[in-house]
Amino acid sequence: MRSVSSTTARIFLALLPVFFLLGSSAQQNSPFSRYGLGELYSNQHVISRAMGGLSAAYADGLNNNVGQAVNFNNPATYGSLYMVTFDVGLTIDTRSLISNNPTGKFSSKNFTPSYIAVGIPLKRARGWGMAFGLKPLSSINYSIENRSVMAGTGDSLLTVYDGQGGLNQFFVGVGKKIGNFSIGFNTGYNFGKREINTRKAFLNDTVAFYQGLSSTKTSYSGVFLHGGLQYEFSVGKKVIAETKTTHNYLLRMGVTGTLQQQLSASQDQLKQTYTPTTTGDYKIDSVSEVYNIKGKITLPSTYAAGLTLHKTVTNPRGVFELWSIGAEYTATQWTKYRFYGQPDQLADSWQLKLGVQFCPDPLSGRGYWNNVNYRAGFFTGKDYINADGNGLKHTGFSLGAGLPIKKWRAYDNQFTFLNTAVQFGKRGTAVNNITESYFQFTFGMSLSDLWFIKRRYD
Repeated sequence: MRSVSSTTARIFLALLPVFFLLGSSAQQNSPFSRYGLGELYSNQHVISRAMGGLSAAYADGLNNNVGQAVNFNNPATYGSLYMVTFDVGLTIDTRSLISNNPTGKFSSKNFTPSYIAVGIPLKRARGWGMAFGLKPLSSINYSIENRSVMAGTGDSLLTVYDGQGGLNQFFVGVGKKIGNFSIGFNTGYNFGKREINTRKAFLNDTVAFYQGLSSTKTSYSGVFLHGGLQYEFSVGKKVIAETKTTHNYLLRMGVTGTLQQQLSASQDQLKQTYTPTTTGDYKIDSVSEVYNIKGKITLPSTYAAGLTLHKTVTNPRGVFELWSIGAEYTATQWTKYRFYGQPDQLADSWQLKLGVQFCPDPLSGRGYWNNVNYRAGFFTGKDYINADGNGLKHTGFSLGAGLPIKKWRAYDNQFTFLNTAVQFGKRGTAVNNITESYFQFTFGMSLSDLWFIKRRYD
């Protein structure tokens, strides 16, 4: 047997160090990342992001105008993998925060990795497939200044609250397709860190004081389990003998869930005086140093359920998907989150998602834009952060497209797609002191090929 896509492999291996480089240099200054796990990433394939976040009941399958993508949010789809697929995604993120009291506005721009994944059919005839990959789940990155006047001295006190870190996930999963029914699960390793600092400095001092630092550094990790189911059946079929085409209307239902998880954590606590230098903080004296404090971080369970109605047409050229429309509901019990036994200012979150996808004319094969998959979506719900006790409404909409890079041919097994998604969203309403508007542009590459083929001729 021999590989038929060494170019695809080289592209994938070239993108891998870029993914880690971007992840280590990503910046996102948001005070919301102070709470819980930090600023949660979309944690979805770019196709799902373009369709409002649909993933529980979405699957590409082998459609000549769609290609194949790795839907790592529902491992039941792995059983439909027909080709080896490499998926990588990157996101450009722009955010604007508005504060009512005190009045202020802050903007930030970020360039972060979204995911890198590989899907592999294990036994196509028996419906076995697997996938593995790496993706960031959250980011902690904020810096907030507070200035006050010390009573009786007239001196100004500057307090700086800052934090860094986040949670990442390596996953591996298998899926099995049995007729119209599919089942699968992901497992793997969640790992990350959180560093929270409080710095105090006197300004215009009547007496000289050293600057003070209170720092808490926590590292955590643990194994997770995530499962998914899908069931698809035809709700209408029409065969046109003259054109040798079959029109099929299919309804797909899907559910996913992640069990509550315990992360093992180790924490270092430090209180000291210091002076800043060009190479970093220089410690003058330690007030308290406590290392390797063991503890647990409880991550809550989450679930999603959805359905998708789509139409496919089969003709001598292959199977083509004309359109699909779907809805999904997702919920997470964040009130059960615990950090070393302590709750945080969080609320149970939920989200309702709607999405559509259509392709103008994939059957004829004429005209590039007739073979593009256009996508749109809408989502609304309640965010998991509850900093002011008033809840945080989260609403947005999305647009996107799947752009074929390599023209499909009946004798070829390669599919290459550039998928894009644009998301506009807002967190918070008039009842909140701080509201956030954001714009996200995500682009990803899906490279699929039949990697191993037996020689028929020498």
